[in-house]
Amino acid sequence: MNQTIKKGKKSTEKDHHLVKDPIQFFIENKRDGVWGKNKEKWKTHFRLQLKVLKLFIDNQADEKHLVSFVYRLGLGYWGVGKQSGIPSGILSLNAVTSENTKKTDDHFIGAQLIGKTVHEAYEACDFNEGHMVDHWLYENLWLWMTIKVTQEEHRSGILKTVDGLELKKRMEHYVNVSPLVTLKKR
Repeated sequence: MNQTIKKGKKSTEKDHHLVKDPIQFFIENKRDGVWGKNKEKWKTHFRLQLKVLKLFIDNQADEKHLVSFVYRLGLGYWGVGKQSGIPSGILSLNAVTSENTKKTDDHFIGAQLIGKTVHEAYEACDFNEGHMVDHWLYENLWLWMTIKVTQEEHRSGILKTVDGLELKKRMEHYVNVSPLVTLKKR
């Protein structure tokens, strides 16, 4: 799957490579590079968000507050201090080939589900903040990855009703999204 991508007056030849498993691709191709550059900052932000989560738990916050504030905003969007998520290097084919189409970064797992997943893991390790920050975060950094898609694909091609982690890992929410690719210079 090869194509020349033109940007402005220059053109760059790039090969498209199909990505069948976005999580595996991120772990094998992106995680270590971005972790090396950002780990201290990300650990600091993550630790702060864990403290917020624990504060809400200890004060018996209702599910609505956990979901809307802590899960979605605190952990999902700001869990590693980057509201826009971590770019995976993965794009939908339409996002690559549609020059005049607006694009957006999709939080592949979804902000609320990221928060819920962090909460479950934090509770499972008996609220061991050190374990979560020093070990769990690196192993699960893929939760915050984003995939560039067209705005139309984001609006109508990605189901918002699929809410299980295993379902999302299998990409069952990507129902009307063009094939996922990565680009490499020739």
